[in-house]
Amino acid sequence: MALSTSHEDTDADTSDTGNVHDQLGTCDPDMIASAIRGNEILGLDIFTQTRDDLLDFPAARVEQLMSAMNKDIPTGGVDISYGDKDTQHLRFWKSKSPEAPVIIFVHGGSWQIGTYLDSIGSAKVTHLLNQGYAFASVNFSLIPSVTVEVQVQEVAHALGYLTKNATSLAINPQNLILMGHSSGAHVAALLGTDASYLSSAGVPLSSLRGVIAIDGSNYNALADFMDSPGPVANNLAFALEREPTRLRAMSPTYHARGCNAGAFLLLHARRDGGVRQAVEFAAVLEAAGTDVEVRVFEGRSFEGHVQMLLRLGEMNFPATGIMDGWLRRYVPVGPK
Repeated sequence: MALSTSHEDTDADTSDTGNVHDQLGTCDPDMIASAIRGNEILGLDIFTQTRDDLLDFPAARVEQLMSAMNKDIPTGGVDISYGDKDTQHLRFWKSKSPEAPVIIFVHGGSWQIGTYLDSIGSAKVTHLLNQGYAFASVNFSLIPSVTVEVQVQEVAHALGYLTKNATSLAINPQNLILMGHSSGAHVAALLGTDASYLSSAGVPLSSLRGVIAIDGSNYNALADFMDSPGPVANNLAFALEREPTRLRAMSPTYHARGCNAGAFLLLHARRDGGVRQAVEFAAVLEAAGTDVEVRVFEGRSFEGHVQMLLRLGEMNFPATGIMDGWLRRYVPVGPK
């Protein structure tokens, strides 16, 4: 497991803290500034407790961040249906490169809110297209109209559609990368460790070359009741109830001891429970022989959680350079 001790792989200029998502609201200005800046936390400092309680995070600032996220809709692309339900569609952006790797984004929202366009952050789409990747953002049914298990299977079927139509979409069906934020990171990580979902969609696990998780949680769903009490644990209980067998089955950490996607990049803000879960998840992946990196950045509580989503893809945000370096190593555009 790679825990960073230097600022390698980042090309970011961190001198500008940005002004795109900087409404102050009633939140601590220093908290906002550090989340926008997003410098990497190195070595053992990632384990320094922040003790930020989401229950104490200002409601007005939550509304501001959600509004900024919902308005930050990427332009271009084409909508494609991958199933029969109204919710089963995706937005696809074609690459300039032939047979390009495709990055498939899974949005967050505690499995119960959000869409494929209003919970994604547009900067990453533009940036990755400029790097030569194709990009797809998946819409899917939300709980409680379906279970989380059905939701995960729908995302797997979206991957199945992309691979079956790879020629017309000018993508390489053997170079898939899943990217997800928050609960979407949980879905992406589960697809990268429990091969049964992709198998049902006709997609070999070997085609999933990498998983990029953006400030995810619930890697070990059982432990999240202790790691992340409050909104994270409450949303988990609503989504998966409190049945240990089901919680274990939906935990990527429990599946990671088997066959996995090719490599994992776990990008985290400074949320104590999320960081602890990521380090544990990475340890199991590494024991199974899977390459994994855990990288932690400034930005506490819900502020860091949303700013990472919005700013990833901006060249002055440090996590962007780290993501780019990881992609060049594991799923490059063109010959490796």
